[in-house]
Amino acid sequence: MNFKRLLSIAACLLVVTVNAHARNPGENAQRCVDVSERNGRVTFTNTCNKQIFVIWCGDLKYTKKRCGDGPKGGFYTHSDNLRPGAEKEIVVEGQYRYAACVGGISFGNSGEYEDDARGRYRCLPR
Repeated sequence: MNFKRLLSIAACLLVVTVNAHARNPGENAQRCVDVSERNGRVTFTNTCNKQIFVIWCGDLKYTKKRCGDGPKGGFYTHSDNLRPGAEKEIVVEGQYRYAACVGGISFGNSGEYEDDARGRYRCLPR
């Protein structure tokens, strides 16, 4: 087998591996989130060895959106991706709710999860 052909095969395998890893498996990641609260600040920490995304809502300091004002009429209003060991801090002035899924999310909700008016959610495979 010549070198160019071998290089082409290796590149294809790399792309397939990266795409398979980046997919959202539709798996709940609640167990991966350590939550700490201090002086009106809430920190979400990813304790798993894979990327997750966290969605949340509540009486947040820097927005007028509340639970139920989410994308496409959803419950959760905010989201962020967390690599293993990463943290996300939010400022809360009262109650908040959160959920988490394995994988990544883009801006808003492009089919990464479903949520209802009571905050129940389901992680979707993508």
